[in-house]
Amino acid sequence: MIESKESGMSFSQELAQSPCWASRWLWAAGIYNLAWGALAIAWPHLLFDLTGAERINYPEIWQCVGMIVGVYGIGYLIAASDSRTHWPIVLVGLLGKVFGPIGFLVALLRGTFPPLFGLTILTNDLLWWIPFMMILLEAAKHYRATSQPTGIARQQFVKQTKINASPDVVFRFHESPDALQQLIPPWENIKLVESAGSLQPSSRVVLRGSLGIMPIQWVAIHTEYDPPHLFADLQESGPFAYWYHRHRFLDDGQGGTPLRDEVEYAVPLGVIGRWLGGWLVRRKLEAMFAYRHEKTRSLIESREWTSALAASER
Repeated sequence: MIESKESGMSFSQELAQSPCWASRWLWAAGIYNLAWGALAIAWPHLLFDLTGAERINYPEIWQCVGMIVGVYGIGYLIAASDSRTHWPIVLVGLLGKVFGPIGFLVALLRGTFPPLFGLTILTNDLLWWIPFMMILLEAAKHYRATSQPTGIARQQFVKQTKINASPDVVFRFHESPDALQQLIPPWENIKLVESAGSLQPSSRVVLRGSLGIMPIQWVAIHTEYDPPHLFADLQESGPFAYWYHRHRFLDDGQGGTPLRDEVEYAVPLGVIGRWLGGWLVRRKLEAMFAYRHEKTRSLIESREWTSALAASER
């Protein structure tokens, strides 16, 4: 089971709380842009003829403008699904609607366009200034309200898998000295370089490796210890702006253990980092924890680890 949450709310709850008025304005903007773009592509001379402007020699250029406007329309429709998450699309649209009138004024002063051509500015640009600015302000207020006291907007990742062994056995596996090294996916260029050999509070783990060409060092401190139910670690330094990982070992009452990893994290660079790389981080977490859970299940249920443990305790 995989869940993605922010500030304790599920994605669906977050989406439901995006304001309806913002969604309506963005739907309207998307449909308008698609219609305007289609008109420019189908009849590139129509607007020039209606406003008394001279037809351009290469109508294909105006048709390309129509295609760009249509792409903006698609962007607005995407943003309408969740204006808080997709605020950068709204920002880019607003900038275009500000620079467009400026460019028209320059052309008007040079005598390039007739004044009547400026009527298009009303519906193409000026009409959207206030609602787009209101959408951006609302998104900014939302992020300020949902950020943690440190100012970092955090997300949550949860992975749960049933292990056919008791919580005590699964917990003891995680306490074994080589457990963490075995759970590092083979495609990750990272190695365990320091471990206290304990999960108790204040014990430290250091991992080193690289992310692409960038070397990284990940230092985590164990903070919670309640065998055989829970242990947790907090990133002291590393690639994330924040990382807190709880390992829970639930008892299903039938001799099995739902192994549940709960991670609260924040990517670096704030909103920009979430926008550019948040999706990649989620994909890497999904792949990493899928491997960890399958490896844990395989080692324990095949009795490979329990046999080795029994031999070492004789």
